[in-house]
Amino acid sequence: MVTRDLLRSLRNDLPMPFTFRQLGKKAPHSKFVEGRFRFQCPNCKEILAAVNPRNNLGHCFHCKMNINNIDLMLQCGYGFVDAVVLLEQWLRAYNSETASRKTTLHPAKPVEKAGQGAEPIGSILRQEFENHGPQADELTGTL
Repeated sequence: MVTRDLLRSLRNDLPMPFTFRQLGKKAPHSKFVEGRFRFQCPNCKEILAAVNPRNNLGHCFHCKMNINNIDLMLQCGYGFVDAVVLLEQWLRAYNSETASRKTTLHPAKPVEKAGQGAEPIGSILRQEFENHGPQADELTGTL
């Protein structure tokens, strides 16, 4: 059953970059530019659409269309019910992937107060990324 809460969750809780990754070759061209996820608008085909990470909403700066995960699936040729079913599966996969990533991370080291030999944040982050190997790419948001 399609509920209001499910639709809200599919629009807001499933990151659009994850949806693009799941769509594979069916997805419009996309890439990260200067830390923002940008993609080819499925409506006007211009490469002037970007996702606002605060609300997970894509916006095309050419045709002014707003695009969420459901809109994207409809533009890629899926019917509404099929799109919702597939997005719900992907949301479960995303939540599972996120939960497993959290459990594989090492607990944070206690941070010392300034003046007591505190370690610079850059060193801490570098060490954490080195400890996680291939997962470091996922933590930085690269696809």
